[in-house]
Amino acid sequence: MDRTKTTVYLEADLLTAIKALAASSGRREYEIVEDALRAYMRSNAAAVAREQLRTILDRWADEDSGSSEDEATPEATDDAPAP
Repeated sequence: MDRTKTTVYLEADLLTAIKALAASSGRREYEIVEDALRAYMRSNAAAVAREQLRTILDRWADEDSGSSEDEATPEATDDAPAP
């Protein structure tokens, strides 16, 4: 499978744990990260987040609110102000 290089910012202790797990299991660091991301994407938490995003996108499509990306971003994230 082709891979694309990207930059990810991680807390130092998490990176240390990834390196230790990779070394102790004979795997590469990127394999540890890929496996963790795949597991998360299959999780209930990710399914809930996808459903919430789908609901927001459907509402925007119905309303055609004309909101700019800067106005819409907080609504689609946890940064949304309380009603």
